[in-house]
Amino acid sequence: MRTACALLILFILALGGCSSSEKEDEKKFTVEDLGIVSKADGRKLYYGMKQADAEAVLGQGKQRANGVFEYGLGIEAAYGEGKLVYLRVGEEAKDHYKTALNAEIGMTKDEFESIYGNVHMPTSPDAPLTYVFNMKKRVFLENNAPKNDKAAKNLLLFHAMEYDGIVDTIAIIDSYSTSHRIKE
Repeated sequence: MRTACALLILFILALGGCSSSEKEDEKKFTVEDLGIVSKADGRKLYYGMKQADAEAVLGQGKQRANGVFEYGLGIEAAYGEGKLVYLRVGEEAKDHYKTALNAEIGMTKDEFESIYGNVHMPTSPDAPLTYVFNMKKRVFLENNAPKNDKAAKNLLLFHAMEYDGIVDTIAIIDSYSTSHRIKE
């Protein structure tokens, strides 16, 4: 009798685990998963971090007229309300930075997509991979269609730009900044 009860309880628990309200194939991400990591020391750069913390990793930048700061190794960043709202890592950073999930400059778009998945804005062979990340739901969307500015501030655009099929630039910016302050 005890064995039958134990098996019944295990069966009920197993069924409960299968009845998740989320799609099984829907992978959850974090803002930090879209961030950049120094290969030398593991320090991270990600959307929303304080400017002082970002500059502790990057050093002092040179501010351009459009509010974007240039740092060494082809890195650009911009800040809004004292927090990182735009980060661009160019080809010069290839041997120095990678994404938190190990995507990096020099890999193919297909390799990049194998890491972050195939839920992104429609693309053509010459267009960048553009992931639209909903920070509240922690999932990628297939389009960037916020209903208002508040919704736009909740969407991150994560780009893998390429030349001849090889990723040469990775950029992160929120949808609001794209249309209001910073132009990539």
